[in-house]
Amino acid sequence: MSKELGTNDTVSKTLRTLLMLTAYDSLRVTDLAAELGVAVSTAHRMLHIMGLHGFVEQEEGSRRYRLGPAALKIGRRPAGRELAPTAHSHLARLSADLGETVNLLVLDGSEAVFLDGVESRQLVRVATRTGARIPAYESAGGKTLLAQLPFATVRSMYAGGLTRATRYTLPDLDGLDRDLTLTRERGYALNLGEHIAEIRAIGIVVRGRQGGPVAALTAAGPSSRWDRESLVALLPKLRTTAAAIESDLRAAADEQNPLSE
Repeated sequence: MSKELGTNDTVSKTLRTLLMLTAYDSLRVTDLAAELGVAVSTAHRMLHIMGLHGFVEQEEGSRRYRLGPAALKIGRRPAGRELAPTAHSHLARLSADLGETVNLLVLDGSEAVFLDGVESRQLVRVATRTGARIPAYESAGGKTLLAQLPFATVRSMYAGGLTRATRYTLPDLDGLDRDLTLTRERGYALNLGEHIAEIRAIGIVVRGRQGGPVAALTAAGPSSRWDRESLVALLPKLRTTAAAIESDLRAAADEQNPLSE
């Protein structure tokens, strides 16, 4: 191993790399080498190692690198604690309006985490699962968030393949690729019995102040009440609620950082 990457200074350079990627969104290897004062080969090797652990990823069709899912996950935990209380009143109104259970989910690695939810009051209903984790590809909210990532990143999350929870679960990575492509094109994801056969759900993205995805908003109900067409009909109300949450998140961020922009 070269002396450049064999000393404690490597830790400093790695942390500086993460900070630079946060500031500039993406960097070329040559840019990083110049900033760190190391050879291009050294910068490339460092990015490769960071990429193996998910802290950086290469942009598709580009020589530029950006933060990977592992780095984004670190920053997402405190945001999640602020997100739930900000969004909860909006979830309650949407649940009352729809008469169904609504949830807010975030992506944590390959899993979708139920951050908050409001349960339907109907006798036959979907229960909230706040705090629960499931494979992201089994949920409408999880697929909505996976669709925001390059598929090479998604593929690396499920390198061992997909496990089918029901006969409706996506069978393989090729099927997941097609589903996520469709999700990006139409702006929403569907869960038609893919985690629990009798549950249907629809999910859309909730975006943060800078426009990046921070969570997914979903509405879920039993298959006896919901089919594909009736779920899609909920989109206007879901989008109105997502926009209200996003507005409150921006206002909260402005209060905390009044001079940031």
